[in-house]
Amino acid sequence: MTLVEPAALWQWIARRRADRGFSAMLVGVAVLGGLVLAIATEIGVRVFSTDWNYVAGYTPQPDRTCGPLFTLWAMAAALPVAQGLAGGGLLPLYGRPRDWIGGLAVGVVGSLPIYLAAPALVMLPGILLVCVAFLVSCAWWGCGARVLLGVPLGEAADHVVASVIAGTVLLSIALAVAPFA
Repeated sequence: MTLVEPAALWQWIARRRADRGFSAMLVGVAVLGGLVLAIATEIGVRVFSTDWNYVAGYTPQPDRTCGPLFTLWAMAAALPVAQGLAGGGLLPLYGRPRDWIGGLAVGVVGSLPIYLAAPALVMLPGILLVCVAFLVSCAWWGCGARVLLGVPLGEAADHVVASVIAGTVLLSIALAVAPFA
């Protein structure tokens, strides 16, 4: 298993996907990963804010409300789920039957590099690590699409882009209809 091509991980998931509670476990991973991301970001904003003060440097925002924390948590947890469900729903475009649980697994498990890098968001330069983790996640989503969902090799990158865009659009509409903060 390599960092950018974890085929063994996807094969392990393929064997476990029929287990009872597998989907709930995936949603739990997304909720926990989103919480880590949101808390690290909130600590960074409250302690090492991005508001630049030319004299003092970064200006912390300790009196900030918790609304943005909950919004970020909800979106960071929901995006891999929405992306995965969109990816599972788009499979007929790639000559495959819809696979909601497989798509959910690809979306959530593929996001693990981002969730693992998320604590670095406590400090502003940590965003660079998360950007690298996003690129690794793109490779994981592509590998998962090939191994778990059966998307052809030449179309896996297209599937990743389509599922990310579709998931983002779905969440953007949901956030516009029912704003969290």
